[in-house]
Amino acid sequence: DDSIHHYKKHVKFGISPFGIWRNKSEDSLGSATNGLSNYRELYADSRKWVEKGWVDYINPQVYFSFTRKAAPFDVLVDWWSNNSFGRHLYIGQGAYLVNQRSEAAWSIPSQIPDQVRYIRNNKRVQGSIYFSSKSFSTVARAAGDSLKNDLYRYPSLPPQMPWLDEIMPNAPQAFSAEAMADGVHLKWVQPTRASDGETASGYVVYRFEEGEEIDILNPKNIIKITFENFTTFIDTQAEKGKRYNYLVTALDRLKNESEPSGPVGIQR
Repeated sequence: DDSIHHYKKHVKFGISPFGIWRNKSEDSLGSATNGLSNYRELYADSRKWVEKGWVDYINPQVYFSFTRKAAPFDVLVDWWSNNSFGRHLYIGQGAYLVNQRSEAAWSIPSQIPDQVRYIRNNKRVQGSIYFSSKSFSTVARAAGDSLKNDLYRYPSLPPQMPWLDEIMPNAPQAFSAEAMADGVHLKWVQPTRASDGETASGYVVYRFEEGEEIDILNPKNIIKITFENFTTFIDTQAEKGKRYNYLVTALDRLKNESEPSGPVGIQR
């Protein structure tokens, strides 16, 4: 991890081990499970990797249902969240198991969405990684549609890793808006370099209806996230006759977000 960051500090290094580190029957620090473990069968001390800060994130393969007796999903999520030592924890979810006949729980349409809800209620878990994404176009298509239309209907930014970089970029400059026939044209100037020498590597554009609370922590107001360095955007979805307030923020290589530039108000 240190060697990688010596050459490229923005690269995030992580590993995806099996979901069980050690069972409690093997080690008092282990999880209340009874299955194959990284430590004993695979000779991998995955808990130590996180404890020593050797990885930026850990992605345990918790490919189990809530009712899996040997290794319940919630038990393992809770265990990993209590053993993440301040590093990012992305729970591996088994999309490939949806509709598997070998376990009735995977025939329940809400299994994957309920797992996401459980994860989101734990502040020490930063997200999910699915195995595999292609399952959402085959066996897990219905679950994928449910996620897209409900739990994942708004865009989001990658979580910050302050141990790699906690200096946010400066805000974009000279932000302006102009109503045109094809939409609201937004433009700004790239920010000056921050104290760490970085400037913008991307931007986030927010739109708020007139009278709406301006809150950039609410993802429903994000209309564009780009990890490219362009400084213009056309909002073609703005309704004619309506008045809006716009904000733009800058992102650096590690996705630290600047203070907003704006708001700029305009009527389409």
